[in-house]
This record gives sequence, C-alpha cells and structure tokens, in this order.
Amino acid sequence: MRTVILLLIAFSLNSLTAQIQYGTPINDQLPEKLKSVRRAIEVNNFPKTIDPIKIDKRYYWKHNTAILCKESEIKIIEYGAYLFYNDIWNHRKSYPLKELNKNFGTKKEVVKQSEPYTWSQNWRTDSSLIGGWAMWYFIGVTEDGETICGYEKIETTDKLLN
Repeated sequence: MRTVILLLIAFSLNSLTAQIQYGTPINDQLPEKLKSVRRAIEVNNFPKTIDPIKIDKRYYWKHNTAILCKESEIKIIEYGAYLFYNDIWNHRKSYPLKELNKNFGTKKEVVKQSEPYTWSQNWRTDSSLIGGWAMWYFIGVTEDGETICGYEKIETTDKLLN
C-alpha cells in the first residue's frame, strides 16, 4: 500500500511539472494584442541573455530596459510583460502607469521624441532557478491619435554565475 501511495504522489508531481513546456519563440510569433498595432517604439533590454546570481535564498536576473520613440512624442497607455511557454506568449502582467513614471523617469506617461528612458533595475527574481523567455511590451498613442507599440524579447537562463 505504501508503495502505491508513493507511486501516485510521484506520478502527480511529474504531471504537474510536465504541463508547462518552455521552448524558444519563433521570431515573428507575437501575442494577438500586438499583431495589428504598428511597431514604432524601440525597446531594448541589456543584456539580451541574462544569467542569474544568487543572493541569500533568491535568484536575480539583473538587466535593464530602455524605450525610445524616434517619430514623435507619445503617451504610453499600457505596458507589461509576456512569458513564453506551451508554444505561445502568455500575458504575465500589465503594470500600473504610475510605475512607468517611477521606473522609467517619464512624466505623466509621456515619452518625448528621440529621448531614451531607462529602467536600470528591471530585475527578475525568483526562489527557483528556472530559465525561459519573456517579452516586454509598450503601447502608446501618438499626437495624431495613432496607437503604436514596441516590444523586445529577453532570455533568462538557469546558468548560475556564482
């Protein structure tokens, strides 16, 4: 009986971890929300591939994210992140616009023409050492009322640096 219970527990745990399949996104694969919006906001993450470090009992994938619009001044109306698993981009979170002002240094969510804004401590943190793919996205409106977007992928690894 004890063996049967242990096998059931092992099978259940294996089933739970097997349900999420991390893979590599195809270059032109996008979430529905971004497919029909013109890409005019430049988004850059540095570095593009992020190896974690361990501090106390947590893992940190340290990187920064910068945004810029060369065409015109824009007002950001939404920003957030997607995670790639099970062969699609899954919406992780949309952030409150107040946080854009705090983290990127914008005022009233406005990105001035050709002025870069950088969130220098845009770090992923977790208690588990799991790599994968994320995509930061930004949706804005131009002075002419056109909705535009920008996005950039980053890869987080499970290759611990320390």
